[in-house]
Amino acid sequence: MRDTRMDPLPSELIRRREQAAAEAQAGVTWLDVCPPSVGSEVFVAVEQLTNAAYRVWNRADRRLLAPEYQGWLSPKVLQGEGTDAERLDVLAAVISAFAWLAHNDDELIESHENRPDYPPEYSLDTLIEVVNDRLLHARVGWSFEDGRFQERGNFVMHSEVLRPATILLADDPHFRTASEAFQSALTRLSKGETDVALTQAATSLQEFFRALGVEGNSVSDQLDKAQSQRVISPADRNLMKPLIGWVNADRSDRGNAHRHREGDVTKADAWLMMHVVGALMVRLSDREPRDIVAAREKREADAVAARDEQARLEREAAQVVVAVQPADPWVAPGRFGADTPF
Repeated sequence: MRDTRMDPLPSELIRRREQAAAEAQAGVTWLDVCPPSVGSEVFVAVEQLTNAAYRVWNRADRRLLAPEYQGWLSPKVLQGEGTDAERLDVLAAVISAFAWLAHNDDELIESHENRPDYPPEYSLDTLIEVVNDRLLHARVGWSFEDGRFQERGNFVMHSEVLRPATILLADDPHFRTASEAFQSALTRLSKGETDVALTQAATSLQEFFRALGVEGNSVSDQLDKAQSQRVISPADRNLMKPLIGWVNADRSDRGNAHRHREGDVTKADAWLMMHVVGALMVRLSDREPRDIVAAREKREADAVAARDEQARLEREAAQVVVAVQPADPWVAPGRFGADTPF
């Protein structure tokens, strides 16, 4: 049965209706911060959706490097102290702490009412639903998806392009070099080294072609040879040619191997390169993105099941060994102080 503890109140539904009417006239303005209204609602949700809220606040404070703060930093900032930008960090730390505890906390809560200690409870799915709903309502450009906070605009690309591409490359040893280049591009991008990220992304596509047996001096050259080697069809080539041309041109014009002014390569440029390259590699694999992800998840589930089965067999074998232990010849069954068997 669905948890309704944090369903919107009528007043909130009215505000949303009024907001929709206003945005129909003036458009949507997305925020990159967390307003106090969202923080306060998340504070209430945490207190309602776990019986160990103090553990959430404690873990979040440690993540925020404030273990010495007296009086709980996280709940105070959520409820209005600090800036809206600081509140977004606190919100991320609180939800991440809640998620970690929901999966890992098995320490009983000490009862102070002469009753047995009891286990902690965390309604994680409901909390994530509440958080994302309130963030969307406040038009905050962040959401909690796939186990982490991320910019809302990147989620579809992440789930349909980046995640399948990284799994595809990592799961096949033939694509090891391409995988290393693609991961390097992501790392460089996370450090703000956008020009290097752009170049590394294009390199990963070249290495992907080489793994398929297609050599060439450029990505465009490799695409032509891929058709002649029947790695792709003429229709595929016509579809990919403009994208490959863009990748090649963008790398030549603005990659770190060429001179460029600081700031020429923006994060948007690098993200677009990552998404285009990732989509092309997934397309060339001739596999659906969801199938790639599902195959990884199935392998992980099978591995867990195999470990569980092996542990079960080992326990049964140990029990059999104990059951067939030979009787001690020095002790006669049912007798005490019996003579030795000689």
